Amino acid sequence: MLKLRQVQVVRVSAAVMLSLALAFTVGCNRDPNVRKQKYLESGKRYEAAGKYKEAQLQFLNALKVDKNYGDAHYEMSKTYLKTNNAQLAYTELLKTVQYSPNNVQAKIDLGNLLLDGRATDRAEEQARSVLAINPNNADAYALLAGIAQQKGDNATALQNIQHAMQLDPNRAAFHTEAALLQTADPANEAAVETELGKAASLDATDATPHLVMAALLEKKGDLQGAEQQYTSATSIAPQNIQARAALAGLLFREGKKDLAEQTLHQAVVDLPESEEAATLLKDYYGKTNQMDRGEAVFSDLIAKYPKSFAIKITYAGLLFDRKNYAKASTVAADLTKSNAGNPEVQVLNALLLISSGKTDDAIAILQKAAKDNPDNVQIQLMLAQVAGGKGDMATAESGFQSAAKLNPGNLQAASGLAQIAILRNDAGMLTEVAEKTIQQHPDFIGAYLWRGTAEASRKEYDKAQADYQTVVKMSPDNSAVYLQMAELQLAQGHIAEGKVLLQKSLDKDPNSVRALGMLAAYDLQANQPAMAIQRMQAQITKEPGNAGFYSDLAAIQLQIKDFKGALASSQKAMQLNPASIDAVNIYTRAEIGMNDVDPAIATWQTWLGSHPNDSHAWQMIGSLQEAKGDQSKAMEDYQKALQMDTNNAIAANNLAYLMVQNNKNVDVALTLAQKARHALPDSPHTADTLAWVFYFKGNYYVSRDLLEEALKTNQDNPSMQLHLGLTYSKMKDKPNAILHLKRAAALDPTGQTGRDAGQELLKLQ
Repeated sequence: MLKLRQVQVVRVSAAVMLSLALAFTVGCNRDPNVRKQKYLESGKRYEAAGKYKEAQLQFLNALKVDKNYGDAHYEMSKTYLKTNNAQLAYTELLKTVQYSPNNVQAKIDLGNLLLDGRATDRAEEQARSVLAINPNNADAYALLAGIAQQKGDNATALQNIQHAMQLDPNRAAFHTEAALLQTADPANEAAVETELGKAASLDATDATPHLVMAALLEKKGDLQGAEQQYTSATSIAPQNIQARAALAGLLFREGKKDLAEQTLHQAVVDLPESEEAATLLKDYYGKTNQMDRGEAVFSDLIAKYPKSFAIKITYAGLLFDRKNYAKASTVAADLTKSNAGNPEVQVLNALLLISSGKTDDAIAILQKAAKDNPDNVQIQLMLAQVAGGKGDMATAESGFQSAAKLNPGNLQAASGLAQIAILRNDAGMLTEVAEKTIQQHPDFIGAYLWRGTAEASRKEYDKAQADYQTVVKMSPDNSAVYLQMAELQLAQGHIAEGKVLLQKSLDKDPNSVRALGMLAAYDLQANQPAMAIQRMQAQITKEPGNAGFYSDLAAIQLQIKDFKGALASSQKAMQLNPASIDAVNIYTRAEIGMNDVDPAIATWQTWLGSHPNDSHAWQMIGSLQEAKGDQSKAMEDYQKALQMDTNNAIAANNLAYLMVQNNKNVDVALTLAQKARHALPDSPHTADTLAWVFYFKGNYYVSRDLLEEALKTNQDNPSMQLHLGLTYSKMKDKPNAILHLKRAAALDPTGQTGRDAGQELLKLQ
């Protein structure tokens, strides 16, 4: 029994020990500090092996445990930098310096990103904060050198980089930077070569000194020496796409186009997962007008590397550029199977939808992409641009604001917000965007033009003139500034001065459609149409390829009822720019002016051949069929227009009118008319249509109010006068009924409207 008890005690002790061991293990696993550290170390191992996606997942796991874990944010930023995703790296670095304010390297990395974005003041803040922690930090002085160089102060830049070299003389990059700063002066040639030689000896794996030396040799005319240096760079750093691109560029400039193509092709073969390499090859075929060959080459590359995302996405882009949407869609479908959430794939699918006229579906995809990738600036920008093109200003503004928040110095975002402000006549918003942009990009002339526009709208003419003069000093050949200065003079009633500036704008940019159009408009205002036409024709002689000039000439010819001339000019505009809907509209109006509706219909049907989902085209065909008197066919075409774009207000308005005229469903007509009125609240025609639908619904008081409003700006419209007369008749208001019916009959004495008004008058008298 004693032995048994001893055994039992031993067993119990072992069980207790096992329980304690398990409890300790579980306790460790539950300790958030231990868990996040394990995820961090695992991510670092993946990062060291070049497996950046796997590393990012582990760092993300660490951040799920502790969202303020500065080390994880920093390691995440490093993976983004290594995968050329500067925007996400920037976001992670901001969080790093917030949660780990003593992480000196993170501050340096953030400073360099800010410098790349030309935010020099903010970059300098990071450099100074590093020096406050460590006054002898060489990287901080190197960053200050870059800042001074960007500001145009090469002397200070050289002093700072030399200080950095004193602190750390064995950094190859510092010697390369010192060489670059001295290249501006030919007298420094020997010093430059010495610094580059030192850089190459310090880091045999760094291709940069060889690239710089190659550029210097090419500048001197030593093409053979430059080629050798570029070749050395590609051998030293086979992963360096810039080195291969530089070598291909030199070969191309030497006339060795086959070798240039071979170099870029080999880069794709060696680095099949590099989108940069694939894009360079694609761009080569575009630059040399060999897109047919490019398509064949990429087709072969996909056959050899069927799993390469980089090659597939680039091939799809090439097909899209060639407008081979069917084949591009096939490649996109293949990419979507395995990479549905990839932002590039989402963008590609959105572009394909836009090409087929499915803008709403494209916006939906981009909104999902923006939600899935909230830190992706390019997706936010594309969403904003597509939404803006469709007229959805709220979504456009939100997208541009998000992009600006992610990248405060982004000029595309600033430009988008500025355009929205201009469209809204929001001088306050435009001023805010302009001043922020000037602060971040003091050399960006567009911001001064925006601020000048805002000031001019507030009649702060002196301030606007000062901003425009700033642009003239910065860019004396800029056509846009003379155009805006002209508008400033014209707004003050200085017509002669304004016209001089318009001509100067046109001289600076002979293709300025707006400047020429404004000059022609003043000719017309002075009742000199011959002068306007002569002016247009003279500019066309100088710039015969400008479709906009032919469209404007056609518009003037149409105005003076020279239908044949308008027909010829608009036809030329369409030949030069088949996508010009303005030219097609003028061409159509010219044909109608010649009482030739069928050719006008044929023109739009031809247009539909290349724009099958164009709602406007079906709307125009419907209008033309209505003009011919074929109301049934017109209704069919309006319905097709609405199938393409449910927001086509004109199609909705016209269809509603014809429906009540032809005893169709009045409730459906009411919905369409209300939709059109909501979209075009100031249009007398939508008021007339809605009033006419209410007339058929028996709601005469609403009908009367709408018609009275419409006639305030359209007194000479016989149809509206007839409708109001009939409405007053239903309301038993005989005097007003007779008054408006007589006006309708007088305005259209030989037409159907006049005859209808006459018949109603007979009933009332």
